[in-house]
Amino acid sequence: MRFLLRVFVPFLLAAASVSAAEAEPMRVVCVEAVWCNIAAQIGGTFVQTHALITTPGIDPHELSPTPSMARLISGASIAVINGATYDDWAFPLSSSASTTLSAAHEAGWKAGDNPHLFLDPEAVRRVAHALTDLMIHKDGDHIADFSKNLATFEGHIDTITAQARQLSVQHPDTPIAAAEPVGMPLFEEAGMHVVDPDFAFAVMRHTEPSPRDVAVLEQALEQRKVRMLVLNPSIRSSQIDRLTEQASSAGIPVLQVGETLPPGLSWQGWLSSILNEAGKVLDAPAH
Repeated sequence: MRFLLRVFVPFLLAAASVSAAEAEPMRVVCVEAVWCNIAAQIGGTFVQTHALITTPGIDPHELSPTPSMARLISGASIAVINGATYDDWAFPLSSSASTTLSAAHEAGWKAGDNPHLFLDPEAVRRVAHALTDLMIHKDGDHIADFSKNLATFEGHIDTITAQARQLSVQHPDTPIAAAEPVGMPLFEEAGMHVVDPDFAFAVMRHTEPSPRDVAVLEQALEQRKVRMLVLNPSIRSSQIDRLTEQASSAGIPVLQVGETLPPGLSWQGWLSSILNEAGKVLDAPAH
């Protein structure tokens, strides 16, 4: 009997340990909170998400990662990184993670494309599918849950796309200005075109816009050739302040679009609010 206990008790403890491990949610660590929000919508109660950046106003391009960030992402079951030169500093940190998902890779991003992939509905759709595949691979017992949640989330993507296209019908081919290209894919889906893409991308890359690019933007504002000026609140400079003053003097509305998921909003709630605010601007009589 004593021999049986010595053999059987360790077996029970080992089995209990395995069951406890299986019951633990999958750890998904993302650089940006918005990707974790999407992962949580797909994974439901079977995932536990952690975002490295949650504070509004932080520019991932220039972030210096902390040791705690490195520890968090290295212990992930799935590490989600935007990529596209946006947060590439996180790739070396994720080398110890079980699996790393690059949103840029899944979305087919190419050098020169807009890196704000989380504001591009079709890029998000591709990343959501890739995330679901990884979750199913790591936890096949819940394939039905993950698949159902993906279908629900795709419904939200479709709703956002429909909202954007409705704007494009109401206000086709609308010229707008942008001091930085955050949200540009979403605005293009909504029928708007940015008149100063070279200026916007130069600001994003922290390079000096050419005199010609500055002149194009300033002329568009002064002559009221655009319906709004889109600003990223995390980008501050005397040049941006001057553009804001020019827009105000010309009676051109300024729309603030950040690159951090606002507290309390889902991905779809965030994009819907951006489109709603843009719609209010476009519905108002032009000055």
